[in-house]
Amino acid sequence: MNWKKYLLITAILVLASLAAKAQFIIDGELRSRGIVDHGYFDPVLNITDASFYFDQRTRLNFKYKTEKYTAYISFQDARMWGGDDQSSPAGNWGNSASLGLHQAWVNLLFSPNSNLKVGRQIWNYDNMRLLSHRNWLTSGLSYDGVLYQYKRNSWSVDLGLSYNNNGTPQGLLDNSEWQPEKLKSVNFLRINKKISKASSLSYISMLTLRTDTSNNANLATATHGLVFNYNKGKAAKGGFLGTFEAYYQHGTDTKSGTNGIYKGISSWMMIAEAGYRTSDKKLQVLVGAELISGHDYKNTDADYQNTRHSFDLMYSGRFMYYGGNMNHFIVQDSYLRGTKGGGYFDPYVKLKYAFNKKNIFEVSAYFPQLVTDVRAHTSIDPVTNKPKGAEVDEAGNPVYWNGSLGQYVDVVYTYKYSKEIIFKTGVSYGNISDIKNQMVYGYADASTKQLYDAGDNYFGWVLLIVKPNFYSSKKNK
Repeated sequence: MNWKKYLLITAILVLASLAAKAQFIIDGELRSRGIVDHGYFDPVLNITDASFYFDQRTRLNFKYKTEKYTAYISFQDARMWGGDDQSSPAGNWGNSASLGLHQAWVNLLFSPNSNLKVGRQIWNYDNMRLLSHRNWLTSGLSYDGVLYQYKRNSWSVDLGLSYNNNGTPQGLLDNSEWQPEKLKSVNFLRINKKISKASSLSYISMLTLRTDTSNNANLATATHGLVFNYNKGKAAKGGFLGTFEAYYQHGTDTKSGTNGIYKGISSWMMIAEAGYRTSDKKLQVLVGAELISGHDYKNTDADYQNTRHSFDLMYSGRFMYYGGNMNHFIVQDSYLRGTKGGGYFDPYVKLKYAFNKKNIFEVSAYFPQLVTDVRAHTSIDPVTNKPKGAEVDEAGNPVYWNGSLGQYVDVVYTYKYSKEIIFKTGVSYGNISDIKNQMVYGYADASTKQLYDAGDNYFGWVLLIVKPNFYSSKKNK
């Protein structure tokens, strides 16, 4: 009997032992996605060719559960097809940077009502407006931290803490190459009250830190939110449904104002949504709007100018919000993927129809607006890639943008082939307005105020998700 047979027998004995003493599960996810991109993230001009590419996510998950604790490890390989750094003209050998650890945590079960989860984990709450797993991304998103949870009757309390550094695999601290935009710390307290089976009220308070590496200062942002959901979730029934969310943000920005000190922060976001679902749950119609504070460039008050009024969307889900799947408004301070810091209003309509349990069709329409006066620029500097050339009218007065940013449509079809296999496909189209065109590209000819020829902004994708259950001791008992 060679060593491979010994190894196989040992593995079988170990699995049998685990099955007898605790629940042990091995499962995975294999997700492949094809994309046609002509304006995804950044609006494009008519002369720009569309891109076509594939990406892939592969996860292998191990879960071990006893009466006292649960351990979970999720290995992940996230890659672009053909993007390997170890390859030859004949094919790919591998990618040294694509394999990583998506989750690795232990959850200590103190009582039926409380537990403590320590390690790399997913934080995904409410409607994903502040904390999200960002599952659309090939890599997803996870956090290194500690999470305490307490549940009793209709109440639940979640307290999350984290503090990040750079270092060596040997555990030695080394922040010499720390990037200022990188998350230094995220901490939150969330209190949830279930009002009924399908409605709930949540309060969340977050304290996050970013580091100004020029003077090694940790700058804090505090965000407080209230979330009410009615007739949503797994227990949702036919009839009216709705959501109301309100968030306020304050603290210290990483950028300095005209007075030479860090800007203060005072910003907010509100979301309201109402709809109706038929009694058979086949048809659902929603109307809603997002309203986000922003900078008014006409306000010359010194205190106002030294305060950031744009809302940091934090670690929220982006793909299905803020103008929809084209993702043209997901970084508010950006002139490319936002509003150049201006206030944002986005009314929308969403329709969802389930032909049956396997086939689901969704269509959404968004009508984003710029609702504060934003200083117009005439061009984009080719060296710095930043706006330049403040526009003036014939009388020499400053010109400001305010109004429509375009119209956007998303269409998504889902086919649930089986419990483990899901097929999804979608197409999005964005008709950008003249304001958005000038904001992104400036004028083709500033003397005649001629805009560039904007292209058709569209984004199509096909997604296959397979989640195999390789082994389950509970199932095999």
